[in-house]
Amino acid sequence: MPAADNRQPTPDDLTIDELAERTGMTVRNLREWRTLGLLPLAEKRGRIGFYPPAVVDRVERIQKLHAEGFTLELIGRMLDTGGESGDDVMRLAETLTAPLLRDPVSLEEIAASLQEIGLSTEAIRDSTAEIMAHAEGIAEIFERVWLDQIWEPFVEAGMPEDDLPRIQEAAARVQPLALDAVVAVFTVAMEAQIEKGIARELGLATERDVKST
Repeated sequence: MPAADNRQPTPDDLTIDELAERTGMTVRNLREWRTLGLLPLAEKRGRIGFYPPAVVDRVERIQKLHAEGFTLELIGRMLDTGGESGDDVMRLAETLTAPLLRDPVSLEEIAASLQEIGLSTEAIRDSTAEIMAHAEGIAEIFERVWLDQIWEPFVEAGMPEDDLPRIQEAAARVQPLALDAVVAVFTVAMEAQIEKGIARELGLATERDVKST
């Protein structure tokens, strides 16, 4: 247990009850998080423990990552491995999971547009399921490349603080660059497929013409 600090708390310092109220959590859950190493120990001022206001940002960041599927154990490992840069490591994880800052188009909007040009609901549903299966495989490829080429070397190097800006920049660019790569490759493949389709249909038309003469 840390030694008592005789300094007076600032107006921004928070007791655990105030921290719970500010973040929408219970005191019990905050104490559990502290036991898991997700939160620092409160600084004792007399008999009362106080947290600096920056802890609010940490709690909210943990809440967000946890809601996105990160386990508390994994978040704890990120904080532990990152040491003093633990919060920066969490920000990096947020960057990787953030939605792309582009004009978003929902699947519902795409389905409605496809129906407008004549595709049936069943055809849209079946094709969407097939596309999702391929998309998951593509996402796994980019994840593997990211982990092998950028993240794991960074971790093996001890997550040096001076290397964090480079990793954060790479994280911010990996999603849009991956999307650009997929679109570029898809465009080439789609053009080739259309050419094959036209050639096939022309061949069939020629065969019909020959048979009709």
